[in-house]
Amino acid sequence: MYTTPHRFGDRASLTRPPPRAVIFITHRRISWAAIFGGVVLVVAVQLLLSLLGAGIGLGTVNTNLGSTPTASSLGIGAGVWWVVSSCIALGLGGYVAAWLAGIEIRLDGMLHGLITWGIATLLTIYLLTSAIGGIIGGGFSALGGIASAAGSGVKEAAKPIAQAAGVSPEMLQQQALAYLQPTNPDPAKMSPQDAQKEIASNLAIYVKGGSEAPTAKERIINIMAAQMQISHDDAAKRFDDAEAKLKQTRDQTVQTAKDAADASAAAASKTSFAAFGNLLLGALFAAIGGSLAVQRRLLVSNRVTP
Repeated sequence: MYTTPHRFGDRASLTRPPPRAVIFITHRRISWAAIFGGVVLVVAVQLLLSLLGAGIGLGTVNTNLGSTPTASSLGIGAGVWWVVSSCIALGLGGYVAAWLAGIEIRLDGMLHGLITWGIATLLTIYLLTSAIGGIIGGGFSALGGIASAAGSGVKEAAKPIAQAAGVSPEMLQQQALAYLQPTNPDPAKMSPQDAQKEIASNLAIYVKGGSEAPTAKERIINIMAAQMQISHDDAAKRFDDAEAKLKQTRDQTVQTAKDAADASAAAASKTSFAAFGNLLLGALFAAIGGSLAVQRRLLVSNRVTP
């Protein structure tokens, strides 16, 4: 008996199950909207805790009872509170950024926290150094005032050095007068005013050094001997003693300036290390916050999934 084949195929082809469809699920590794939300939370919480710390610190000031803490105690307390508040704010910001991103990979959560920390840090620096953060940046304004005062102090400290070196404005003015007004070359017949101008003129030459310095020194000694009516040796001794005292004063002034510069450099170094430690600690807390958010999401997903 002749039978035609089934036009739709044999029985095996009819009973074979259809192939399964392979579905690829992709998602973005980063969510900028979630990071933006985390940054907003970081700034808001930081501002909130800073105001709270300022209120607590100022509340301890009581001049009538004499229980006001010292400036160093207030500074240490403010620094510790700033570190604690920064860690809390960045931990919450990293947690919120990773949670709102909806990711379930712990590394991605930590990266969301770190990116939140980076943007929040840059934003905070911008606010502190711009007119927008005038209230928040009061400390930076004070720092600028201190730097300006320090510059003025350095300028004032430089005056004694210049005077010790014999190049003060008064001495230059006296030297100019000496050039314009001729004096009697005989030291014994000079008036006190002419003697002073002559000594000032030769003192500038002596301090400058060079081949004319010995002649200028001898001229000064002769004028001193004539005006003070003492011997040449006594005048030379007085000149040497005055020069030694002047050199000692100059060396002390220079050493004081060097000590101040060393102290400023040491303070700046400590501040830099403290800022580095604070930023590193904030990054760590932001990453931990992002990791905890992913861990929490995984726990919620496991509970929901049957």
